[in-house]
Amino acid sequence: MKDLPKAANILLTTCSECKKDEKILFVTDPTSYEVARLVYDAAKDFPNKSLIMMDERNMHGENSTDLVAAAMLEADVIFGATKFSLFHSNARKAAVAKGARFVNMADYSIGMMHAGGLYANFAEAREVCSRIADIEQDAKTVTITSEKGSHFTCSVEGRNPVPQYARSIEKGTSSSPPDVECATCAVEGTGYGVVYIDGSIPHPKLGLIHDEIKITIEASKIVKIEGGEQAKILSEVMESFNDEKVYMVGEIGIGLNPMCELNGRMLEDEGCGGTVHFGCGDNLGFGGTVSCPVHLDLIFTKPTLKIDETVVLNEGNVVV
Repeated sequence: MKDLPKAANILLTTCSECKKDEKILFVTDPTSYEVARLVYDAAKDFPNKSLIMMDERNMHGENSTDLVAAAMLEADVIFGATKFSLFHSNARKAAVAKGARFVNMADYSIGMMHAGGLYANFAEAREVCSRIADIEQDAKTVTITSEKGSHFTCSVEGRNPVPQYARSIEKGTSSSPPDVECATCAVEGTGYGVVYIDGSIPHPKLGLIHDEIKITIEASKIVKIEGGEQAKILSEVMESFNDEKVYMVGEIGIGLNPMCELNGRMLEDEGCGGTVHFGCGDNLGFGGTVSCPVHLDLIFTKPTLKIDETVVLNEGNVVV
């Protein structure tokens, strides 16, 4: 257990640069309370800290309770240690718009505090992420292929890159450590192709993928899901949302944290080096126009990804 305080300290310092006079809020739920309490206890030198617990949400992006949302509006720094992510919630967006710094700790485990992505060199990862963001700026197309047979292309014209550095150190910023990624957003209606999902789908009914799932995309919408038992589960999960917009492929995120390993938990998996993920459903945070109460990530491994004519990933290896 001796390494746990170090990971908590990384969250309080490197990832957020908390100051002694700031109002620090920990938002949690019964599933994530143990991790939240660990970081809360590590913040013993911060006198203006508070911890608030709510019932678990049902899906990533679902809004918090009104009381939690009100508390978030009064905080300088917010740690969202919840089973399901508050990153795409209205409460997070409103608090950040007011100037709060938000640190997403969705679906953390105690094991993640021992080792893994939280122990990465975030300064080095930022340099790589920034180089890719520069390439994505003013880009027109993204093309993805893989040895397994994936082939996908879309327009990203007019969409600005969304780099995630795993640090919320400036007013009005959000991060999701250990997730280091550079994302862009497919222009609605332009995405076509087939992709084999073989990494992870961070949802309680799925997690690590052991039976690859073939998705067919037309006009940026998933129109077919094929494969074995996990493909059937994904189909049922998507149908359960009762919203056609959840099938829209918007975010295209490139994982850039070399210390992360796929484990079925969203923030470790999204940032895992050598992977790309499609974010389905809500894409407003990535410059898109699809508003949806759900944002579901589909992660696949060892892709070759080109931005216009520049190869950024070659079979999962960063080459820029």
